[in-house]
Amino acid sequence: MVCRHDAAFDRFTGMIRLALLDDHEAVLAGLRRFLDSDPGLEVLAAAPDPASLARRLNGRRPDVLVLDYDPSRGDALALTWRLKCRSGAPRVLLYTAYATPALAIAARAARVDGLVDKSASAQTLSAAIRAVAAGRRVLPTVTRTDFEAVVERLADDDLATFASLLDEVYLGDEDDERRTLRVLDRIRPRVQREPYPR
Repeated sequence: MVCRHDAAFDRFTGMIRLALLDDHEAVLAGLRRFLDSDPGLEVLAAAPDPASLARRLNGRRPDVLVLDYDPSRGDALALTWRLKCRSGAPRVLLYTAYATPALAIAARAARVDGLVDKSASAQTLSAAIRAVAAGRRVLPTVTRTDFEAVVERLADDDLATFASLLDEVYLGDEDDERRTLRVLDRIRPRVQREPYPR
């Protein structure tokens, strides 16, 4: 698999077509209602999982995928990386309650275009969608200490793969893909969830 940057979205203008992926139906409904009310945005499909989203898109191609990041699953980073290895991949904006510096680093390695905390205003989300659709990155700055903490989680033989991810270089085979997915899994933030009270 060879990952390429698709310059087609670099000069984006016009209506921004969106796909929404979040495993919480209430979040999806509210997000869709808000985004549909914006005259410059069009929600093509919304779904709780990638397979359902693909069916609902029915071949239509979004400009931006707004994707939930749940650290207990951690699949958003691998999904983004796999999407970005395809020609014509959409821009990807992670919309999450876990927008930490560690996630910002992992998101950059996975080729995420934007990261917005769910506690941010609706206007911030809308502005971030427009920015990533226009080809800009919307990722928070991280400190050297944050970066070093992420690197400490990697084995020595993962460092070259991590560096190539940050440089957005991937020209490998299945072994390289396995190494890439292993590195993304090792650097992703994890959160211990408390059980809901009964």
